[in-house]
Amino acid sequence: MPRMFEVKEQVPDGEVSVVIDLDKVYLVRVEKQVGHPYPRISVRFVDGHEHHDIIPDKFAHHLVDAYRAYLAEREY
Repeated sequence: MPRMFEVKEQVPDGEVSVVIDLDKVYLVRVEKQVGHPYPRISVRFVDGHEHHDIIPDKFAHHLVDAYRAYLAEREY
């Protein structure tokens, strides 16, 4: 199971690429607000830093799925 999560998105100004080391993730929080098409995602890392805009909201479910698979793979 890969420990890296990567997403690329074309934006009007060019391209956005995000790579997250899943070994460094402590918490993934997904908030679905009423009237919004995509959930808002927050990622807290083991060093205590937290980011609310680390990946585009429309890709939040991909990160959650990748993190779940990563954790399932680590279970003994």
